[in-house]
Amino acid sequence: MSNPTKNYQRNVSEHLPTDDQIPSTILVVDDSRVVRTYLQSHLQKEGYEVIVAKDGKEAVSLLSDNIGIVLLDLWMPEMDGMACLRYIRENFADIPTIMITVSHEISNAVEAMKYGAFDYVTKPFNPNELLALVQQALKTRIQAQRLRKVEAELAKAREHEISIASRIQQTLLLGGAPKNLKGVRIGDLTIASKKIDGDFYDFYMVGDTCFDVIVGDVMGKGIPAALLGAAAKQHFMAALYRLTRIPEGSSMPAPEEIVQSVHREMIGQMKDLETFFTLCYARFDLTKNLISYVDCGHMRTIHYHFETNSCTLLQGVNMPLGFPGQDHFKQILIPFSNGDLFFFYSDGLTEAKNPKHEFYGEQRLVDLVRRHSFLEPQELCKTAWKEITAFSRSDTFSDDFTCVAVKIEVPEPTERYDQEWKLEVPGDLGELGRIRAFIQDMCKSMGTNVVDDERIKMIQIVATELMTNIIKHAYQGRKGETVLIEAKTSRDEIILNFYDRGIEFDFSSAPKPVFDGSKDDGFGLHIIAHTADYVRYSRDETGRNCACVTFFLQRRGQG
Repeated sequence: MSNPTKNYQRNVSEHLPTDDQIPSTILVVDDSRVVRTYLQSHLQKEGYEVIVAKDGKEAVSLLSDNIGIVLLDLWMPEMDGMACLRYIRENFADIPTIMITVSHEISNAVEAMKYGAFDYVTKPFNPNELLALVQQALKTRIQAQRLRKVEAELAKAREHEISIASRIQQTLLLGGAPKNLKGVRIGDLTIASKKIDGDFYDFYMVGDTCFDVIVGDVMGKGIPAALLGAAAKQHFMAALYRLTRIPEGSSMPAPEEIVQSVHREMIGQMKDLETFFTLCYARFDLTKNLISYVDCGHMRTIHYHFETNSCTLLQGVNMPLGFPGQDHFKQILIPFSNGDLFFFYSDGLTEAKNPKHEFYGEQRLVDLVRRHSFLEPQELCKTAWKEITAFSRSDTFSDDFTCVAVKIEVPEPTERYDQEWKLEVPGDLGELGRIRAFIQDMCKSMGTNVVDDERIKMIQIVATELMTNIIKHAYQGRKGETVLIEAKTSRDEIILNFYDRGIEFDFSSAPKPVFDGSKDDGFGLHIIAHTADYVRYSRDETGRNCACVTFFLQRRGQG
């Protein structure tokens, strides 16, 4: 007569490779010599190899990977069944354990199952019931091992596919910086959270001294986000090609026009996919020392000012691409100087967390850029990666890590400004008339065809608000203080710098204006920001504050 257990083992094993064989040795653990002897004899008759232990302590010394299953008594001296079970689960998790207990201890046996026991039998037990449980436990172990092997093969295949996709991503999503471009140095770095991601960036030459940088971040991760990012890049390239096929002598389409064109073409696709992407598009004009900047809900670009060793954050007013109702995109114009640095990045940098679940944050990144602004752009990107991974104590982030650094090396031409003006006045509101007259004389000297009366009034309003803010907030009404005003003019622009040595102004903490009629003041900053073309507040190492406002007299930054 054939042995049913041996037949079962042969049936489940014959379809597995030899290295998938499960050990058939059974470890019986019970403080009763009678029970140990009975189980050993019965199981050996069924073809199993059996070893025995009188308590949990001895069982632990006998455990090895050669054990196929453990029959474990619940109550024993030295080390009871629960303690032994915990040891097995922690050190030999693949070995199934069947608990042996008396009927009134069933609740304890059920509790043991919650801690990983395969099943339980009660004393006195039915030999056939016990044999069936042993067979089932071994079968389950074989199936689990086979499943792990299949999952490992699938994981290996996915890893291979993702590796290929990652290499494709380097071509489709990550553009190469312009080579040998005089007046600028560029660095870039991207590290995907899942080896392939939705971050993308590219560079486009639109002239000998003019190039565009685009940095985007698709909502989501993995291959779907990467595919949408690749589609977005293709649309930008197509829009540039289409819009730049213009008649000789015509101006280059502005970044805001290019972004508008791409949004119009992709809005239907993104609506169907229920997704969107943030974006910043920057055109660097190295002749005019000007950047035309379109921000669509992206992280605020860091502008490091070499002259003052300070940083400002660039932020636009546009919604991300893919949001319905966005009919027009608006760009802002920002002047730059030799030594300035622009740092574009994705939220993978600022949203990296340390073990305390604290975000790295925008302010830490601003400080990092300022401290390491002397580095080559490529080294700056690598340093950002090193410092952020050190902060998070991990080189694996929940989001993608992408940054682009652009450092300016265009010396200021001596002939850029036609005239320079200077006026120093006491910090007193009674000097406002004198400042307005200073603005009037300066603008009139440039010619009526350069600055009209309406623009002169706008500049006077901004100067009045700046002077008022310095007197009220920086000097807090103290007498005996002075304000220095320096101006530079050309046919293209007017730059006004207001210097004071009062309390430092923190623009980010300034209260927002209230337009419901409940307040009569607080509108000065709003007027300044919406009247001047560019505004920057800084403080140098000597403690001198500077409010810099720029008025562009011609529409610039479009080629």
